[in-house]
Amino acid sequence: IPVIPAASLRDLAKFKRGGGLELGATAAPPLQRGTQAWGWAAEVGVPGGRSNSVKTFPDEVRGSGEEGTEVVALLESERLEEGIESSGLGACEWLLVLASLLFIILTFPFSIWFCIKIVQEYERVIIFRLGHLLPGRPKGPGLFFFLPCLDIYHKVDLRLQTLEIPFHEVVTKDMFIMEIDAICYYRMENASLLLSSLAHVSKAVQFLVQTTMKRLLAHRSLTEILLERKSIAQDVKVALDSVTCIWGIKVERIEIKDVRLPAGLQHSLAVEAEAQRQAKVRMIAAEGEKAASESLRMAAEILSGTPAAVQLRYLHTLQSLSTEKPSTIVLPLPFDLLNFLSSPSNRTQGSIPFPNSSKPVEPLNPKKKDSPML
Repeated sequence: IPVIPAASLRDLAKFKRGGGLELGATAAPPLQRGTQAWGWAAEVGVPGGRSNSVKTFPDEVRGSGEEGTEVVALLESERLEEGIESSGLGACEWLLVLASLLFIILTFPFSIWFCIKIVQEYERVIIFRLGHLLPGRPKGPGLFFFLPCLDIYHKVDLRLQTLEIPFHEVVTKDMFIMEIDAICYYRMENASLLLSSLAHVSKAVQFLVQTTMKRLLAHRSLTEILLERKSIAQDVKVALDSVTCIWGIKVERIEIKDVRLPAGLQHSLAVEAEAQRQAKVRMIAAEGEKAASESLRMAAEILSGTPAAVQLRYLHTLQSLSTEKPSTIVLPLPFDLLNFLSSPSNRTQGSIPFPNSSKPVEPLNPKKKDSPML
């Protein structure tokens, strides 16, 4: 038996609110798809004084994971914002209600000021009379009437709520231990169901977010968690929404704030990143030296064919030395003499006489020897 999509169930809820589905009636033609799944949705009916007898669903729906959980939750909780079915008042309770109404009538108009309250546009009021949830929609916005002696009312804020999830440890797929925190944005969709299901909304949502994140992040590596925060937050949001819809809560958004790594892991990652940067710097320097050597080789080939260009380069180098380092003494030699001295053929032929090392070199100004008598 196929599973009903969540979007189709929400359309079915709108159809029921419009009065298109009556007690004991089969599904309307737009809802009939030739499957039994649409028949169950039709048989659930609209509670609140009509019928609510069908509460069992096939095992195929309950055993289909998170999507099946959301299907069952929507089928069980879509009750015109009533939450749970009221059991009704007893005889004694009705007598107390009549006595309270009689007292209000006798003390009118003074008592009416204690029986009327104002509800803001973003609020809804749930009334419990002698411990019983009053049937019907939640009160508001505007004025609502209640019995001060018998009724207790609770206001529920329908605006977007923000819940900060503190740091908690998560073990990744590659066995790294890390701490992660997040922010959960949610709103109350069904005030009656919320008050009937949860005592502490913030704690329940916080613990649910933590356990869901631990379960989902256990299937992802550290790199995926650091790089794919948006997709992870979307997966967590879908998983949370499939559970919180049973409580009358709609999760709007999940944002991962920060990922905290242990000190040892941070050091190892920093060393690895530094090694990668150094390798990249070496590669860039090697490529630069290669390009520079290629340019020098081409320049040498060009200058070797034009002696005048070599001489101009020589003069330019002398000028730059005298400008940059004025304390340096440069003794320029004729360029022809440098070429003559640098040629190996002239050295082997011995065209330039060198002094003979076998003969002692006499000083230019010999001193006179003193007389032995002196």
